Amino acid sequence: MAKSSKAQIANIAPRVELLSRILDTTPDAIVSVDDDRRIHIFNQGAETIFGYSAGEMMGKDFEVLLPERFRVAHRSHMRRFAESSTPARMMGERGQIFGRRRDGSEFPAEASISTVEFDRVRLLTVILRDVSGRIEAEERVRASLEEKKVLLEEIHHRVKNNLQVVSSLLNLQARAAQDEHVQQVFQESRNRVQSMAMVHEQLYRSASLADLNFGEYVTQLSESLFRAYRADPEQVSLRVSAGKVRLSLDAAAPCGLILNELVSNALKHAFPDGRRGEIEISVDDRADGSVTLSVTDNGVGVPEGIGFWNAPSLGWKLVRTLVRQLDGEVQIEGPPGTRLTVRFSPSAAARG
Repeated sequence: MAKSSKAQIANIAPRVELLSRILDTTPDAIVSVDDDRRIHIFNQGAETIFGYSAGEMMGKDFEVLLPERFRVAHRSHMRRFAESSTPARMMGERGQIFGRRRDGSEFPAEASISTVEFDRVRLLTVILRDVSGRIEAEERVRASLEEKKVLLEEIHHRVKNNLQVVSSLLNLQARAAQDEHVQQVFQESRNRVQSMAMVHEQLYRSASLADLNFGEYVTQLSESLFRAYRADPEQVSLRVSAGKVRLSLDAAAPCGLILNELVSNALKHAFPDGRRGEIEISVDDRADGSVTLSVTDNGVGVPEGIGFWNAPSLGWKLVRTLVRQLDGEVQIEGPPGTRLTVRFSPSAAARG
């Protein structure tokens, strides 16, 4: 299209003035230019944002409103848009560009560009919004979130360290005790504390503080228990199938304690008198969103007359309490051997 003539521009002036009054009702800057980038509409929103009056901007080059370093790129963008058949589009990456106020200060903006014709005169219209306030608010939110993330990491780190101190104290008490049964009680308590400390260690190292890689945790905890009970790998082997199941702290902590009790019980009772065998641990995500935690051994099995809900030991009482906390279900199979499976919903655990 040929460049607009002065006569053509003069012909549309009354309409432009009426349109300008209508456009003054919006707080966004609305600026219309001809093919020579000369301004013909400069609404009150533009006056407020840029600091110029409409009177002094009429006929001025639009580029006065842009930082100098963006002017060449903007010229190219305007030319490509004018040559295209697209009636409107966003300007800049994700619609964000920069504007330049009368005092020389710059501000981030979101802008769109559209084209319309008046009596064979084409006007390109830019609608621009100052988003500096919003970006500053987003930066404050990001800074606040980062601060909270660091704080949560520090909390998990300190909790883990404090639990490690308790674990060490229990270990010292176990060594000082003369009675073998008392030593065992201290050792079992230490293992429980250690299982909780590992949860916080995992969360501290996790990319997300909302949940942890429970599969990785299962492997670490079970190997730690094998070392604690000095299990001979030639006598009792360990097999873990845990995938990449992720659990929140609300679910991971009780699951860790349940796992601690079940593996400890198998190591203590399933393979007496040097009997060889295997302990298998599996954790699975199910299609309905639930999670199953299963511990299986091919040992001597649970003594006749002893069931999950009536076993008198502290460990079994603890497991029963934790299953209720998870709002879970329990299934026991065997003999031969023993398989105990806990099924629960992570969302229910979070609410509980």
